[in-house]
Amino acid sequence: MELNLQIIASDMKDICLKSHFLTSYDIRNLRYPCFYQEGRPLDPTVLYLVTQKQNMKKPPETGILSFLFLQQPPDIVCSSCNCLIIHPNVPPEELLVRLQELFAYYQQWENQLYLASMKQCSLSEFGKLSLKIFDNPIQFYNQKTLNCVFAVADSSRYNLPDSFPSVDENGYMSMDHLLNLKLENVLDTLAVRPMYIKRDTLTLPAIMQDIIIQHSHIGRIIVLEVHKPLDERDMALVMVLTEHIRQFLLHNPALYGAHSRYIDRTLSRLICGEHVKDATIVSALQFLEWEPQHEYFCLTAKLPEYDHSRNSLHMLAVTISSITKSNCFLIHEDSLIFLFNLTVSGLTRDEHLKTLLPVLRDNLLKAGISTPFNDFKQLYNYYKQASIALQTGVQSDPSFWYFRFENYALKYMAAKIYQDMEPTVLCPEGLVQLIKYDRKKDNHYVHILKTYLECNMNISETAKRLYMHRNTLLYKLERIKEILGVTLEKHETRLLLMLALYILENPA
Repeated sequence: MELNLQIIASDMKDICLKSHFLTSYDIRNLRYPCFYQEGRPLDPTVLYLVTQKQNMKKPPETGILSFLFLQQPPDIVCSSCNCLIIHPNVPPEELLVRLQELFAYYQQWENQLYLASMKQCSLSEFGKLSLKIFDNPIQFYNQKTLNCVFAVADSSRYNLPDSFPSVDENGYMSMDHLLNLKLENVLDTLAVRPMYIKRDTLTLPAIMQDIIIQHSHIGRIIVLEVHKPLDERDMALVMVLTEHIRQFLLHNPALYGAHSRYIDRTLSRLICGEHVKDATIVSALQFLEWEPQHEYFCLTAKLPEYDHSRNSLHMLAVTISSITKSNCFLIHEDSLIFLFNLTVSGLTRDEHLKTLLPVLRDNLLKAGISTPFNDFKQLYNYYKQASIALQTGVQSDPSFWYFRFENYALKYMAAKIYQDMEPTVLCPEGLVQLIKYDRKKDNHYVHILKTYLECNMNISETAKRLYMHRNTLLYKLERIKEILGVTLEKHETRLLLMLALYILENPA
C-alpha cells in the first residue's frame, strides 16, 4: 500500500518536530523507505532518510520528492519538497526499521481488505478490519434511505457517546438514533472527497466520504471523532477504505440499491401473500417517500432458460433502476420484481415501458406487466397479474418482450374456467350441434356466428368482414339460429357463446 507524508507524520508525532507538504493528503505515492545517497538518481515514489552526516545544501531537481531529515535542512531545500524533520536523537537505523514496520502495517490492512472482498464478506467486516487504523467508530449509511448498513466501534478502548447507534441483529438503527445524529444537516452535501464535519453540524466531529457508483450515490462512510483526534492522515485513509468498499459493491450489486433491506422484507412478505400491518407498510414506504395510496404498477421478469444466474438478475436490476424513475426492486426466487410509482415519477405506465423496452430486448428479458393500482396492500394480487401476463404472454406471443395483463386476462380466465374439463363439455348444446353440422356440411357456420357476435350483430359490418352479400348472410344467420335453438337477443346468451368460442379457439 502506498503512503504519503501526512500519514507518516501523524503516526510519528512523538518524534516529528516539523513538517512541510507540497502535495495534498489525497496523493499517496510512497512505496518504501530507504537511506538517501548523494549522487544517486531519486525516485518520487521512495521516502528518503537524510542523516545528520549528510548535508543537502540545494534542492533536488527531480520533481516533488519526499524526505525525512534528522537535522534542520536549509529553508530552500525544505520549501521545495515534502519533508519531515525528525528529532536528532533518533538513531537512523531505528528510524528506518520503524518506517518499514509502518509500511508493512498498512500493507497488511490493505491485504485484509482485499481478502474480505475476495471472500464476499459482509460490509461490516470492512469496518471491523479498519477499527485499529482509525481508533474511532466507523459507520456506513445508505445515502438515500438513511439505512445504517454497519456501525462498529472498539468499546474496550473508549467509551461510546450516547448518540452512537444501537444496531439490532439485522444491522438496523432506530429512527431515534438517526435523528440524533443530525444527518439531515449534511445529507445534501456532496462529499466526493473526504470532508471534515465540525461538531456544530453533526453530534460529533467526523470525516465523511460518499460512495458513488455510475454517477449514483450509494452510501456514505463516516468516521466519528470519539477517541483519537482526526487529521489529514485519517482523511487519506478514509479514501482507501471508501475505494475498497466501492469496488466491493461494484462487483456485488445485490448489496446496494435505492431502498433498504427493511423495504425488501416488507415487499417479500407482501409478494408471498402474507398479512402485513398497515403501519409496517407505511413505515417501509417512508424510506422512499412513497405513500400507500400512490398509483403503482408491478413488473416481473425472468432471464432466458439458459441463464438463471442470480448475479445476472442483480446487474439487470441495477441497470433498470438507474434508467427509470421512482422504482424499487426485489429478487424473489428466480424472478426480478419491480415496483414503479407513477404518482411520484409523473410518468404513465406506457412511458415507463418505452424506456424499458431497449433493456429488455438487449438482455433477452421477458416481462409481465400488471395494471395500475392505488392500494399498496394489494401488491400480491398485482404481482400475480404480472406473473400471469408473463406466463401466458410467453406462450401466446413469444416474439414480444413485455406482456400487459389486460391483453391476456381473458385467456387466463378462460383457462381457469375450463382447466378441469374438456372445453366442449361446457359449451351450449346448440353450439355443439353447430360444430357437428359444420364438420358434416363444411358450411363455416361457426365462423359466421363468431364474426356476427364480434360485430355486435351489425349485419352490414358482418357482411363486409365476411365478403358476403347481405341477403346471403341473413339467410345463413337464420339457419344458424335454427341449429342453435336459442335467441341471440339475450346478452347472457351472446356472452356464453363468445366465451365458448374463445375457449375452442384457444385451448388452455
